[in-house]
Amino acid sequence: MARLGIKKTFAAGNFGDGAILDWFNQMKTTLLNAGFVLRLETADTFDVIQAGAAADPARDDVPHWAFRYENQGADGAIVAYTVFGDHVNDPGAITRSHYIVHSGFVGSPSPEVTLWFAADGAAGWWWIHGLQPDASSSTGVTHRIAFAGTSSRRYAADTFEGLCARYGVWDPSGSWKPAYARNFDGSLNAFASTMTWSPFGEGWAYSGRRHPGSPLPKMAVPMFPSRANGVTACILGELNEIMVLTNGYASEETVMPGWIAMIGDDFAQPYAVPAPDAFTLL
Repeated sequence: MARLGIKKTFAAGNFGDGAILDWFNQMKTTLLNAGFVLRLETADTFDVIQAGAAADPARDDVPHWAFRYENQGADGAIVAYTVFGDHVNDPGAITRSHYIVHSGFVGSPSPEVTLWFAADGAAGWWWIHGLQPDASSSTGVTHRIAFAGTSSRRYAADTFEGLCARYGVWDPSGSWKPAYARNFDGSLNAFASTMTWSPFGEGWAYSGRRHPGSPLPKMAVPMFPSRANGVTACILGELNEIMVLTNGYASEETVMPGWIAMIGDDFAQPYAVPAPDAFTLL
């Protein structure tokens, strides 16, 4: 088992359905080589769980992930699921899904696109990041794809009214996609988004930017969820594998040992994620 990463740059006009299917298969290979354990595999879907963890539908407290490839004509897409249950196709499982890659995200004809993906099966996390060139941005890029599955575990209290799973898919707009959540009346809401906040703001529109004269040119802070959409998931604690950054970094710049920065355009929240020793260039 190891912390592994892959990276690929797709030339302009080459980020279509075939590219997405190939990337989907590369993600699966990377997750399994990193130590995640396969629980379900079909022609278009695979479901993995952290190394050493046993899924138990009654007491599922570990991050559990599924990924599905979709053909949409000329476009291709990859959907990620947080799973509460035996596996994503279990009729009794509660799941939360979100598109993490879609060739339509970047426009048509597609520009040059660069994707990163990293995973650690022993630790139980994965993340994906994607950029395209943007001459109108001061960073020179636009942030199109950025999602992470964190290793935050569920606690017994999370099964009570008004609380939600402590793991889910986070995106660069500050949204937290939990595997499940409970409304104020105690009913399950599988589609709740609890949002997130940091000491720098809500995770969007310059919230991570600093004044040029700041004596703290670089800083990392944890992200926390906040109350929103009728869900009181306000005490989830830090996301273990994501830190919000002030601006001033470049992509793949070392933030601290084992961590690297990922950036986007002027409106994207810069953030840091754990890095493999090296990215395998595809």
